[in-house]
Amino acid sequence: MKTGGTGGANTNASGKPFEDCFRPTGRHIIGDRTFTYIDQDQFVEFMKDLKDPYWEHKKKPDGAFVSDDKKTLFIIEAKHQIVSGSVDEKIRAGPCLLEEYKQLYPSVENVHMMFIVNDWWFGRQKKYEIAIKFNEKHGIPVFFAKQMGSTWKVHIRDNRWTIYPAFYGVNEDAIFEWMTKQVLQSS
Repeated sequence: MKTGGTGGANTNASGKPFEDCFRPTGRHIIGDRTFTYIDQDQFVEFMKDLKDPYWEHKKKPDGAFVSDDKKTLFIIEAKHQIVSGSVDEKIRAGPCLLEEYKQLYPSVENVHMMFIVNDWWFGRQKKYEIAIKFNEKHGIPVFFAKQMGSTWKVHIRDNRWTIYPAFYGVNEDAIFEWMTKQVLQSS
């Protein structure tokens, strides 16, 4: 971490609002099962009875779907980036992160993970193609959230201005289709 850097503050300023592009609260029928959407703040408490006590650390995904029988879990990692930093490195660690969730919750039979990233950053740079393909090779899809509307925000760091989209939308149908396919394959 950079001493005196703003790191987490910048991440929360742009990342937290971005997570709203896919936050389907409530209960959902996916395939032949019923799931509940759990947000980051509820996840640890909701999953505490399933966590392997050997592991002390607590992972908090940006969101998750948990089946009523708690046998299937979909982890959602929403990553928004507007300048180079630690967030853009996180998509390179998808398979390791997925394995951590499997180890933390061994009684969950089917653990799946997806990334939702902003197309404005991740879709415009070739350097992410390898990481995205690597995730997909390991069963972790990457969904691109695209700009909605014409409203922009400004980020200023070191006297440099970055103008980026204020609102994003993601293809929810594609996400639910992928989840349905995973559920039906595991039935």
